[in-house]
Amino acid sequence: MKQGCKRISALFLCLALLAGPVRAATIWGYQEGLALTEENGLWGYSNVQRQLVIPIRYNSATSFRLGLARVEENGKLGIIRTDGTLLISPAYGTLNHLYSGLYIAQLGTRWGIVSLLPFPDGQGGTTQILYDFVYDSIVMATMGGLDTVILSRGTQQTFLPVYQITDLMLSKQIPSARFPLTQDDLPNFSDVSPRDWFDVWVDIACNVGLMEGVGGSRFAPGQTLTVAEALQLAAEMESRQTGDSFHTQVHSDTVWYRPAVNYCQASGIISANEFSDYERPVTRAEMAKIFAATSLAKSMADRNDISQVKAAIPDVKAGDYAADAIFSLYAKGVLTGSDSKCTFRPNDTLTRGEAAAIVSRMARAEQRVTLF
Repeated sequence: MKQGCKRISALFLCLALLAGPVRAATIWGYQEGLALTEENGLWGYSNVQRQLVIPIRYNSATSFRLGLARVEENGKLGIIRTDGTLLISPAYGTLNHLYSGLYIAQLGTRWGIVSLLPFPDGQGGTTQILYDFVYDSIVMATMGGLDTVILSRGTQQTFLPVYQITDLMLSKQIPSARFPLTQDDLPNFSDVSPRDWFDVWVDIACNVGLMEGVGGSRFAPGQTLTVAEALQLAAEMESRQTGDSFHTQVHSDTVWYRPAVNYCQASGIISANEFSDYERPVTRAEMAKIFAATSLAKSMADRNDISQVKAAIPDVKAGDYAADAIFSLYAKGVLTGSDSKCTFRPNDTLTRGEAAAIVSRMARAEQRVTLF
């Protein structure tokens, strides 16, 4: 689903009007819908219409990867997402991705580990610092056959095996810990171009293991999602979020989607006999009702005021089928509308490209959107 609503559209429109088509600048190759753009030794990003959408202001920048890019400003490094929002402010001399949104960072002469996503600091606030900047060095090494982070401070060393990082993140209540990002794992589909708006969402959805191709090196982004596929996605998200074993089990039922249907019914995501035909296209309203009923959706904090959401969406009103679910997913920054008016199109079908955008925002909190 393309990003919509007034705030997002206004941001991109203003940037585009300010810069217009980039002529003097050099536009490099596209990745996840945006291209690095250089002018006079500074860097920004342009869209496929060659309009500057992230200003030329950075001393250096990387191409987007899994919706994230590292940028340098005034000699300090930070992380942005594809709308230019800073997720980690430029403050670090070194900033290298470690695992699932954690970065090994250098502040002055000291080293620490920072999180892409804020988490509780234990004192009523939030922080992005997982390991404070008190270390002489932090390096990756192989110990006993295990990839291990070694944090050194004087003669003392702290050893953090990579396989323990997810449990550590969960214990610290870092969002999206159950849907880890693997930096070097990107799909390569013949029908998904780096210039496509959905490229970033396909990358994320596949990277976190929620979606995959349809065979023959194809993702089929324009193919309609079925009720069965929506329930399979919901079952996967529910199982991952609750930490049970459904998503790790091998299911061998004659009807491939039956385990997901049974699991969604047992989890209260759908009621028995709610759907009579699982192979027909799912409507966008049905998708919202299914996804909003998952434990993952229920755990999300609102990013947008629900009263503003209800007033903004022109084609959904209170009392409509799945209206509360639709309003909830807009409020949580998962749904954004298909145009600048926040139009939802509840009775339309849903493409796999749009589904990739929705489940990516479900799984990865840094991609959820503030609309107003």
